[in-house]
Amino acid sequence: MAAAIASLKELYQAKEDLEHLKKHHEDLYEQLLHVVSLTRQLQIKYGYMASIVMDEEDLPGYRPQFVRDSILTLYQQEVEALKNHQDINEVKAIMHKHRNISDSKLFLLILGMKPELLQGSTIIK
Repeated sequence: MAAAIASLKELYQAKEDLEHLKKHHEDLYEQLLHVVSLTRQLQIKYGYMASIVMDEEDLPGYRPQFVRDSILTLYQQEVEALKNHQDINEVKAIMHKHRNISDSKLFLLILGMKPELLQGSTIIK
């Protein structure tokens, strides 16, 4: 599933919103960064993480095929811990606001990628 091409302005707005989250909800941001990093390290699709966080029903479409069930269970526990944070609605609001930017691009911004590197590129799931 290819995402729509995000404009540089949209990417900078998302980055600004993420910086605001980091400044005003540091513990939530650190937990989000942890889960995004874990997602990348385990080579799990960002859409899977986003679907869990946003309580979407499309998990089978994103479910990792080559991750052991025991590892996937540990991963899901980490995402659930993030979801149980008292301010998780701040993250959900950012994800909803920037739904035109792919989950991949939004999460790569969290990992520190520059908006200029993400503009116009197509990242799969």
